Amino acid sequence: MICIQFYNLKTKEKIEVPDDQIEIVTMENGRKAAKAEVNGTKLFKFLSKADSDKLAK
Repeated sequence: MICIQFYNLKTKEKIEVPDDQIEIVTMENGRKAAKAEVNGTKLFKFLSKADSDKLAK
């Protein structure tokens, strides 16, 4: 299981989210991003090419 680290701007802390709760989306500019929701807070993280390939498997 892969965990991705998000930064919560509201609480100013880092949060580890397992990959089964992460959705990969393509933003309007073509970049890949990870999207998750933890405790009612939506979290986004832009992904590098290596990270998006790792999560796609």
